[in-house]
Amino acid sequence: MFLLGMVAARRGLLVGLTGREAWPRIVQLVGFPVGIVGGVVYASLGGNGNTLGVLVSAMTAPFLAAAYAATLIRVVHSDRGRWLGTALAPAGRMALSNYLGQSVATLLIFTGVGFGLVGQVSPLEMMLFAIAIFAGQVLVSRWWLERHGHGPAEWLLRWFTNGQRPPVRR
Repeated sequence: MFLLGMVAARRGLLVGLTGREAWPRIVQLVGFPVGIVGGVVYASLGGNGNTLGVLVSAMTAPFLAAAYAATLIRVVHSDRGRWLGTALAPAGRMALSNYLGQSVATLLIFTGVGFGLVGQVSPLEMMLFAIAIFAGQVLVSRWWLERHGHGPAEWLLRWFTNGQRPPVRR
């Protein structure tokens, strides 16, 4: 998905959006029902314990993800949501690094490699952990991009996909 995002960026597919285009609304109208029904089917069949449930989830999750992305596009291009786009932009430019960072953070918090808190926190506490991790990543991303042109994982990905080493510093 990160490679597809890079291709979309290179081709300028999301450049010049106003948030008033028809396609984000269509993506929402299709993606939310398909994705939510897929999630309900997945959960009702027992989650990861059922092969059909996993198949349904794998087939419908991209619709739900696309609907969330279309919603975010519409919000950050609205007059009231423009500040949110500005605040989240650095984290978005470092999406792969942040994804990997979230994996490491949750590994350290919830598994035996770290604090072993799996099953010991409530859903509310889990949500607070997620918000705190992401808020920290937003701040670190802004700090990092003031000094570097790309996130560390994005830098490696660009080097690999372009076949030439990008500059480390801005």
